[in-house]
Amino acid sequence: MKSFLKFLVFVLLLALTISLIYVWQARQPLVLQPKVEKFTPADKASLDLGSIDVLQRLDEEYTKLTTATIPSVVSITTTKTMTRRMPLDPLDLFFGHRFGGNPTEQKVTSLGSGVIVSKEGHIVTNNHVLNETDDVTVQLNDGREAKAKIVGSDPQIDVAVLKINLPNVVPLPIGDSDKVRVGEIVMAIGNPFGLEESVSQGIISAKDRRAINDSSVEFFQTDTAINPGNSGGPLVNIRGELIGINTAIYSESGGNQGIGFAIPSNVVKRAMNSIISKGRVIRGYLGVGIQAVNQDIAEQFKLQTARGALVTDVSPGSPAEKAGIIRGDVIRKVNGYEIKDPLSLSNRISESDVGSQLEIDLIRDGKGLTVTAEVAEQPAEASAKLIRPQPVPSGPVTPSGSALAGVEVQDITPRLRAEANIPPNITGVIVTSVSPNSPAIQEIRPGDVIEEVNRRHVSGTRDFLQIVNQLDSDQPIVLGIARDRQRSFVIIPPG
Repeated sequence: MKSFLKFLVFVLLLALTISLIYVWQARQPLVLQPKVEKFTPADKASLDLGSIDVLQRLDEEYTKLTTATIPSVVSITTTKTMTRRMPLDPLDLFFGHRFGGNPTEQKVTSLGSGVIVSKEGHIVTNNHVLNETDDVTVQLNDGREAKAKIVGSDPQIDVAVLKINLPNVVPLPIGDSDKVRVGEIVMAIGNPFGLEESVSQGIISAKDRRAINDSSVEFFQTDTAINPGNSGGPLVNIRGELIGINTAIYSESGGNQGIGFAIPSNVVKRAMNSIISKGRVIRGYLGVGIQAVNQDIAEQFKLQTARGALVTDVSPGSPAEKAGIIRGDVIRKVNGYEIKDPLSLSNRISESDVGSQLEIDLIRDGKGLTVTAEVAEQPAEASAKLIRPQPVPSGPVTPSGSALAGVEVQDITPRLRAEANIPPNITGVIVTSVSPNSPAIQEIRPGDVIEEVNRRHVSGTRDFLQIVNQLDSDQPIVLGIARDRQRSFVIIPPG
């Protein structure tokens, strides 16, 4: 019996021990034995590098190009102090302390890009990057920072020149933008959204784009990614040359949509050299008034295409007069560069160096002619805006039976010349009124001076009536007029 009891106690102790071991193991974290998976990596590339040799070399060249150009690109931080009035405190108003908030000064910073163009530390950027700033700080690729001096700017083309005093800066060579072709590979480098030294790659999508309404620049268009902060940074070709300054984008979202615009390097270079050497921007001057050529003018002036710039006026003593250019000439090329319209001619002339020779191809009376003109400096008053005065009508005459029916004109007397502020070199007849039913109502207005009718000079009312009475009533009329001291040609449709 005792042996049975001992055996029973032993069994109970054993069971208790096993239970305790089981409970202890259950509380331990579960450790699974790893399952060995078979893994065989690729032993070589699926492509033979010899079969993609061109891509491999292109990849290496992109890297070389980036490495060579990034040291010339800088980040620009500008600081501007603005005065703002704090919001009104209702308690102050209640207790009558004051009726407006206290003015407070606040510093506003903005970011942009720039490119070093000289070993002396000259930097080109956009004028709008500076934005009337108080302080400009430039950071180089190697981390160095320096305060920059504003050497000068040209708001008309949105270019500014800065200068920093740091040793061992790396300038970027400036390429010839006239040789740039659509489809060329380019890179944009800059500081978009504060992300320094960002590089994007694309092509030249188009040339001679009029991207901004108040700008006279004919931009490069590129699909290279350009975003806020890229302004002022370089557009670089595959030779590592600066061919443009990134300045604007077309975007409905505020970010890149594949349409960016850059100022061509030749435009930038000329403004930069003028600012650095002269302290101001000097533009070329030919001394002609011009207007666009539409299809009607092309037909009347015996042109095969509606392209070019029609000369409406030639300033006395100007390079154009000395070269033999006359009113009615249509300028088609300058130094081999095709002139599409008045803006392209104005840009080509203003970008020319003073004293340089221009070979000008033009059409006169349907025949080609080439003349040479020496560029002069644009006078300060060349772009002045004039206000048209209202003349006092007196003794008008009215032609009948032609497209000019309903147009009253009279001789330009000394009194009328003085009252209407008509320059001495403008002669003809002055328009005193235009009937609402006249075929000329869309083109002629009171105060206009009619100088020519179908390329025949008008000396006075008698001459004017004689010429008009000989016109074919079924044909349009070409009038040479002066309005607001500016000359132009207009086409009057048959009556």
